[in-house]
Amino acid sequence: MVVQYWGSLKRYTSTLAALDTLINRRITLLNTLAWADRNDRELMDLYASTTPRGVAFAYCMAEGNETAHHWQVFADHGFGVCIAFDKARLIEAVSLDPAIKHGSMSYVNWRDLSLEKPFHALPFIKRQVFRAEREYRLVAVPDAPFEEPSYNLAIPLNCITSVAMSGEVPAAHFETFRRLVRTLPDCGKLSVRHSGLLRNRRWAAAVDAARTYQTVDDAVPDPA
Repeated sequence: MVVQYWGSLKRYTSTLAALDTLINRRITLLNTLAWADRNDRELMDLYASTTPRGVAFAYCMAEGNETAHHWQVFADHGFGVCIAFDKARLIEAVSLDPAIKHGSMSYVNWRDLSLEKPFHALPFIKRQVFRAEREYRLVAVPDAPFEEPSYNLAIPLNCITSVAMSGEVPAAHFETFRRLVRTLPDCGKLSVRHSGLLRNRRWAAAVDAARTYQTVDDAVPDPA
């Protein structure tokens, strides 16, 4: 059966990593040994120990809408970038590499965690407290000897639909970033926006309007 993919995948990351993706047309899967979430790391370590070379690399994305949690935890402490991928195009591109496995995460309670599950499922299991992340993960398991600390995957630029910079980044810095991206080969028409999640202009305008209304209302004397 042919699986069809639709929708988008979002990668929250640092500005430097985002530029590397745009300039070199690649994504970089990292060794999981440095992950902050020790629960996730230990499960990935167990999985890696079952692979031919004893190593596995991962690239984590989100299937849902952007949240403050995503920005703060994954995007350089809230000052990074979010790359949006066309899911179907990305999966088609990375599936050309036989070392790549991919899938949505399953979120389970620790009481329900059974190591009787097939080992190939281990990289796609996570504690249920993280289910709001709606993570989609790429995992690389090299068959040949591999000594590098990361695993690079070439992708076509048409996998990328947009790039968003954190709203916490000053407007002047965002404009510099946008101008830089627009100078990159084949990126002249790429959508580059300043995220409004934590600093939404429409919300701010509504608050200002409410403040003005309240001020005017307070200035009207009570009828005698």
